[in-house]
Amino acid sequence: MRVPKRIIVSKCKTMLFIEYENNAEQGLSAEYLRVYSPSAENKHSEDVAHGKQYVQITDIAKCGNYALRISFSDGHTTGIFSWSLLFDLSENHSRNWAKYLSQLRTSGKSREPHTSTLKIPNN
Repeated sequence: MRVPKRIIVSKCKTMLFIEYENNAEQGLSAEYLRVYSPSAENKHSEDVAHGKQYVQITDIAKCGNYALRISFSDGHTTGIFSWSLLFDLSENHSRNWAKYLSQLRTSGKSREPHTSTLKIPNN
């Protein structure tokens, strides 16, 4: 398990930077973290998280020696991110992000809050 040496939230609260012992640094957006939050409410929902483009990190708190609880500006406060999950989200960012964007397109949802997309059939 890779335990972070330092965790920093950007001044604009839209990025979480994780620094490891080897000085490698990973940056994860608040939107990405919110969409992939491991909370029970996300796990049991078939609906893709949408409208999270401008979400911010409002609080972080260490949970024991194994995880970080991240709270977001949309009121979501139940996501507990283990160190291994944060590392996995960093390592698989490109694949996860592409999957998220694909799910949004398929479901007619948008990253923008209060926005939906419509498919217009070709006649």
